[in-house]
Amino acid sequence: MPKRDTAKPTSAAAGHRLADEHAEPQVEGVRVADIVSAIEEDIVLNRAHPKERLVEEDLMQRFAGKRHVVRQALFQLENAGLVERIKNRGAFVKSYTPEEVEGIYVMRELLEEAAADRIPMPAPPSLIEALTDIQARHSAAVESGDLRAVFHHNIAFHRTLFAACGNDYLADTINEFAQKAHAIRFIGTTDREAILLARDEHLAMIDALERQDRAELHRLCYRHLQPSKERYLHLYRIREGG
Repeated sequence: MPKRDTAKPTSAAAGHRLADEHAEPQVEGVRVADIVSAIEEDIVLNRAHPKERLVEEDLMQRFAGKRHVVRQALFQLENAGLVERIKNRGAFVKSYTPEEVEGIYVMRELLEEAAADRIPMPAPPSLIEALTDIQARHSAAVESGDLRAVFHHNIAFHRTLFAACGNDYLADTINEFAQKAHAIRFIGTTDREAILLARDEHLAMIDALERQDRAELHRLCYRHLQPSKERYLHLYRIREGG
């Protein structure tokens, strides 16, 4: 799972600001990771929309934290590709251009294909068992309509699948690009039809592993990425009048 989970600094505290940006601040139980995780969920669950401003004062009040903690969270979200900060204007939910979306998804396709090539076949029973267990929880969340649980179990499924490639650098890079895509695939995490399709494709991936059908696994991994990209591009054209 991702390692992600507000009173104005005094002049005496200002000298510590640089150090704070390289630490994991914890003030009154509120961590940078808590804020990052909450805003990430807001974005992926369509509660915060592309180009929506993230006001520091509002976040300070919401999380009962200090300004430097909120700023560090926004800095991390910017690095992850979920937020963009514009000089003299503030922080906004990232809105990707069609060219940026295509670039991100080309990378996701290449990386996931490389990982699928490296997953051992026959797949270890422990991998099948782990994926089956995660997918049972994902399917239960789909049925109950628990979108937050659907989101987190979906992340767990793909992280477990691609970790099986045996290359930590490759798996970590896949995770990084998947996180960037949170600001792109938000519709797919709230649309019932899209959620059901994702569930069915997860089950088909497990089946492909059990049948040692690498070509089918490749096809499923590629197909799994396309709906969110196409939905985002469609909405972008509507929003921008193109």
